[in-house]
Amino acid sequence: MKKIAILENILFFFLLAFLLASPASVAYSEIALAAVVVLLLLRALIRRGTFAPLRAIPRAKRICRPMIFWAAASTLAAIFARYRMATILKLPKLLILLLVFLLPALLTNFRRLRHAVAALILGGVITSAYGIGYYMNDPSTRLGGFVGNYMSTAGILMILLLVSFGILFRGRVGGALEWIVIGAIPVLLVALYLTNTRGAWIGFIAGLAFMALVASRRLLLVPVLFVALLMAVPGGARSTALSAVEPGNSRNRERLFMWKAGLEIFRDHPLVGVGLAGMRETYLNYRDPRAKEKAVHLHSVPIQVLASSGIVGFAAWAYLFGSLLLWLRTAAVRVQKGPPLVRGLVTGALGASAGFLVNGLVEWNIGDVEVITVFWSTIGLALAAVACHGGKGAAK
Repeated sequence: MKKIAILENILFFFLLAFLLASPASVAYSEIALAAVVVLLLLRALIRRGTFAPLRAIPRAKRICRPMIFWAAASTLAAIFARYRMATILKLPKLLILLLVFLLPALLTNFRRLRHAVAALILGGVITSAYGIGYYMNDPSTRLGGFVGNYMSTAGILMILLLVSFGILFRGRVGGALEWIVIGAIPVLLVALYLTNTRGAWIGFIAGLAFMALVASRRLLLVPVLFVALLMAVPGGARSTALSAVEPGNSRNRERLFMWKAGLEIFRDHPLVGVGLAGMRETYLNYRDPRAKEKAVHLHSVPIQVLASSGIVGFAAWAYLFGSLLLWLRTAAVRVQKGPPLVRGLVTGALGASAGFLVNGLVEWNIGDVEVITVFWSTIGLALAAVACHGGKGAAK
């Protein structure tokens, strides 16, 4: 028993390391996650048991089935892809989906759940603080955090902010976690602002509005306030925000060229698309003569999915996120009288899902491993919270 207890503690340590590193470093987070998987297999061999906590997740099949459909559609697209081997090599990204069920299996009580949430948010604070410091040294840059890419960083910060506000909207969670959430929000907000990324800003506002509709319509004042503040800030922020609705803006024009080309690719390859790999080469064959960018992706999840995976992939994507939103909305009703942390994580996951989808209209965020690692981790934390509530995990 003592050996099992030591193994459990080491396993939990690497899980926290994974969550802490996820917003900052793909390399370190993957190393930590690999250690978690190895230790998990070792634990399974010793205990010769199954993950009982999965049974505590109500209607888990409603999430599992669309994930299998998405994986099958992606595999089918890879088999018939123009660049088959390169597309097949992208399929391991699908394994990140397993975080949705891995986290509930490991976070079996509220004490561990609180530590896990704190680790993920602190990881966002660390990458934000680094990015802010780098920006202060060179204000000509757009904040990229440890990830380096400002769009990826913006997507990560958007998700973490929505989760943090979801927790804040649902009442006091108490303890150190409450102070971490309250302290993290201004740091994450400043960092998101400094990324100067319109799509993430729009996703953040949309996610806030969606959470307000779920939690309390009085909270709709919060996204309205953020829009007002963004418009009130002089200089680049206002012009960047307003440029989102300017047809003549160069970034908008290039995106319109990409989307038009994507729809033409879909028209020529309607069933399973052309595959995820080689989109740059494919785009060049369909690019408008007036376009200047040589796009490696089409800056829109729906259009990229149509072009790369066809109608089969698009149906799988719609099924996956439709089912996820429906499950989370049902869970929000189910845990209405639950602890604030449970209600907050489910609400935050709803907001993060809405923000992720809205952001995905103008970005290829589902293809960004840094962003989807954090996104599916937040969904896994929400499922873990529901499972803990159903199992009445100790130390709320």
